[in-house]
Amino acid sequence: MSPRRRRRPRPESEKAWAVNSAHGFDLVDIEIDLHGMRAHEADTQIKIHLQRCHNARLHVAKFIHGHGNGTLKQLTRDLLSASNLVARHYPGPYGDGGDAVTIAELDYGGHRPYNRRANNSIVPKAIRRN
Repeated sequence: MSPRRRRRPRPESEKAWAVNSAHGFDLVDIEIDLHGMRAHEADTQIKIHLQRCHNARLHVAKFIHGHGNGTLKQLTRDLLSASNLVARHYPGPYGDGGDAVTIAELDYGGHRPYNRRANNSIVPKAIRRN
């Protein structure tokens, strides 16, 4: 049997690791849906999602809270205003949910990993080559 065909089986711990993540990083979804949550549940989920997005170095995080009576919307925007992980936040555009969605741009210590054009669209910065 050739060396190419002969492969040792993966350990069990490595199999579970490969299923739950991609190349060693936890997969983070950019948006979280808060529908049906109470305020104290949504409070913890917002903080957890914001920290996970920041750790994954995402540029934006999206919070879907719906219209309802405005409790989740106000809670979300208050938490984002008070957080030091957020550079700014704003309601989503018309086609993306409008006022039922809040989009937060994450802050990475004064420098942003993206450029902002005159029409307010986000463009990634070029990677420097050494």
